[in-house]
Amino acid sequence: MSAVAALALVALAGCTGESPEPGVSSEDAGDPTWSVACAPGSAPIEGVGDLELDCLGDGAKAAVGPEGKPLMVVLWASWCVPCRDEAPEVEAFYQAHGDEVDVLGVDTADTRDAGRWFAEDFGMTFPSVSDPDEAVRIGLGVPALPGVAFVNPDGSVAELVVEPGVTTESLTETANAAFGLELS
Repeated sequence: MSAVAALALVALAGCTGESPEPGVSSEDAGDPTWSVACAPGSAPIEGVGDLELDCLGDGAKAAVGPEGKPLMVVLWASWCVPCRDEAPEVEAFYQAHGDEVDVLGVDTADTRDAGRWFAEDFGMTFPSVSDPDEAVRIGLGVPALPGVAFVNPDGSVAELVVEPGVTTESLTETANAAFGLELS
């Protein structure tokens, strides 16, 4: 196999998020096992409204909105190259600050299986919903993926980050500024 053909196969396999191991086809791999349940949100998000989407983990309907504390809404997709770089950063933020700031992933314009493979591959432990029609992205006015919205407990959007390249540190700094917190 030529180096170009091998590189093309690696690139295609990396973009789909469908295979948990290199060289294993999705038919051989079975279904993804990732399943994080979604918590109910109660306040509608400004621009998004009273939206319910399927929880990516268990398929149950979940309201998209904050539940009594600040919420960081992360728009991602398995096919989004910058999202691959940002997934570990978002997970590290969640691990460090999830007790003070809720995190909700929004798998955007994607299939449920591809999204679940992505979440499994990156060890995501925060809940995510499936948004194949891009209602959240459009409602928030995010021009393209990735995007992060910092949402106050009342549903108002405090800050919107639409440039790729977020890090755990930049997410922490933005959350501090947006929500008046002192996360470290």
